[in-house]
Amino acid sequence: MENPTPILQDTFGRNHAYLRISLIERCNLRCSYCMPEDGIPLTPKINLMTSDEIYEIASVFVKNGINKIRLTGGEPLVRKDFTTIVEKLASLPIELSLTTNGILIDNYIAVLKVNGVQKINLSLDSLNPENLSKLPEEII
Repeated sequence: MENPTPILQDTFGRNHAYLRISLIERCNLRCSYCMPEDGIPLTPKINLMTSDEIYEIASVFVKNGINKIRLTGGEPLVRKDFTTIVEKLASLPIELSLTTNGILIDNYIAVLKVNGVQKINLSLDSLNPENLSKLPEEII
């Protein structure tokens, strides 16, 4: 019988130690490239993983070699239990990072710092002044 491919190795034999967890589809912006004018069908809240389920699945991945987890979305900071998720994941032996549009970051700086989040990927909608002018004024 042939040995199965290790859980964290791709078909090219590369080992992977990095996991991205999308916490939510929702966002507090309406960027044209990811949110069409007519919207998108969102997953019902009942079908989203709870903070405990996110922690449990992350724990399984960590036991199988993951040492970096990046929290993404939509916009992860709009998730109501974001603080709980960060606190739970911070208890794992991982490097924890975040991708955000930064609009709500001031509400979470202390939480991120206390829980050892040292890397933040700030997604900018645009550095092009013409594109930036299309954003709602309260964001700019």
